Amino acid sequence: MPDRNDFDLSTITAAVIVMSDRVLSQEHPNTAGEACRDRLLTEGLSDVALSVVPERRQVLDEELRAAVTAGRRLVIVLGGTGFRRNNDAPEVVRDLVEVELPGVAELIRAHGAEHSPLAPLSREVVGVTGKDSDAALLLCSPGSKGGMNDTLDVLLPLLRHVYIQLAES
Repeated sequence: MPDRNDFDLSTITAAVIVMSDRVLSQEHPNTAGEACRDRLLTEGLSDVALSVVPERRQVLDEELRAAVTAGRRLVIVLGGTGFRRNNDAPEVVRDLVEVELPGVAELIRAHGAEHSPLAPLSREVVGVTGKDSDAALLLCSPGSKGGMNDTLDVLLPLLRHVYIQLAES
């Protein structure tokens, strides 16, 4: 098995999509989105797009599909993982995923529960759009900065290996 450091993450382009009416209206700052982008850049990704969409399923679906069509190999949706009205991020992500990675989502929730008793109420979905070297890794994460950090704490150590497996397909 190749070492996880054998994959050059600078070859991966990413998108961070924040699904939040309050961030879109500038009622709240885009703290989690900007911090997520910064962590991905620090990890070695060279191009990370950041966008904000309203809490509407169709708009998120269009933004997610556009990111994948544009060749973004990692797309992280922040927000919309609860079960209130318009919290549809898991359903939208799941519609585009061919192979779900439930163990990663479970680990994210477990890690989050170490910091917040509310973490198990989140509905993360993690998966890839195919079984080939062009596939994208998609996931949805809580929209809070803490939830985003919990997600990246789990995801980043696995990221190179995900792309190594896809490259070997």
